[in-house]
Amino acid sequence: MPVGGGSNAIGMYRAFLDEEVDIIGVEAAGKGIDTPLHAATITKGTKGVIHGSLTYLIQDEFGQIIEPYSISAGLDYPGIGPEHAYLHASGRVQYVSATDQEALDALKLLTEKEGILPAIETAHALAKAFEVSKTMNEDEIVLVCLSGRGDKDVHTLMNVLESEGKTK
Repeated sequence: MPVGGGSNAIGMYRAFLDEEVDIIGVEAAGKGIDTPLHAATITKGTKGVIHGSLTYLIQDEFGQIIEPYSISAGLDYPGIGPEHAYLHASGRVQYVSATDQEALDALKLLTEKEGILPAIETAHALAKAFEVSKTMNEDEIVLVCLSGRGDKDVHTLMNVLESEGKTK
């Protein structure tokens, strides 16, 4: 499940928290988590307070919020919901990240193979789902919530294609 602030993801996870299943949240790694251009609040953030909650934030050494980055408007939030901070700290949910390019590659794959244009936000989760599925047995199941349609991202996708010289 893609995780920005985490509201959609926490709703999806709720039904599975007491089950013996792996739960993986995918944050936006943007241009890479080793660059300042990411929104990976759990992976790279530090503890801080936002909106009255202690959680993980992208912040500087003085506690000031650093502007997050993601190609997906739905994932560029500087913090994470406190429930996710708890699930991370307890080890119940594993949080990983996907770069813009990994998300775009997953978006392209789903669109070409299934005719479904997912939101770029959703494509972050798809990128890791495709990766994880390669390590699974045939009888295991991957569940991914397609949390949004890609038609709202067409302008962003066109900008990416134009910058790569793939449109006229």
